[in-house]
Amino acid sequence: MKNGFMVADSKMVDEGGHQMAQIQYPGLPADEIMSAVHRFYDEYYFRPNAFYRILRKAVFNNVERKRLYKEARSFLKLRASRNKWVKEKREKAESATVAQPAKA
Repeated sequence: MKNGFMVADSKMVDEGGHQMAQIQYPGLPADEIMSAVHRFYDEYYFRPNAFYRILRKAVFNNVERKRLYKEARSFLKLRASRNKWVKEKREKAESATVAQPAKA
């Protein structure tokens, strides 16, 4: 709190119970941090090696296939809601910037 890095007006978790960004730095707002987290997960889980490893497990193991299906649905739902949150925050910040007149 001393340096102002903690986000004061945000919730700790979203409606689904998933953790939200609680810090922001000068020049790096919380929505940019969340966007970077999304990019990391996308780049990790959608790379060919990880995708192949996950699918290989699912093809040969029925229990694993059902578990992975539920996890994939949950992950994609979370991903969509977080992307929506980031988009709304950016639009809100842009509209606030446009609404403020330039100081002369």
